[in-house]
Amino acid sequence: MSTTDFIVVLPSFCVSFFPKGANVNAATLHETTLHHAAKTKSVDLIDLLVEFGVNVYARDNLKKKPIHYTSLGSPSYLSLEFYENTPLSLQQISRVAVRGALGIRACEVVSKLDLPNRIIRFLSYMPPPVIEI
Repeated sequence: MSTTDFIVVLPSFCVSFFPKGANVNAATLHETTLHHAAKTKSVDLIDLLVEFGVNVYARDNLKKKPIHYTSLGSPSYLSLEFYENTPLSLQQISRVAVRGALGIRACEVVSKLDLPNRIIRFLSYMPPPVIEI
């Protein structure tokens, strides 16, 4: 498997891993997952990480933000610039805060909360049910 194959597989892996409570802001080798996504120019992974609450302002050991590893005007630069300049919605901030408070037990705990099914699906990153007419 080449490096390119790994980067293509990574977002689908993350989709199943992050809802289970993985820390998207964890740093390894002095950089966050968002720094890696920026370096590999993976816009899909950048979008996914932001959805799961990654800190777009995080700095690595060289004091660089993820946007510093992109080319001016590239899709990954534009994506990161958008996220740096546009605050998350209150709805998204709430989801990230609740899931952060629950930690790695989020999947098992959310389904047991006395909340409407629609909110449980939202907190679990599940799409809303399709209503056929």
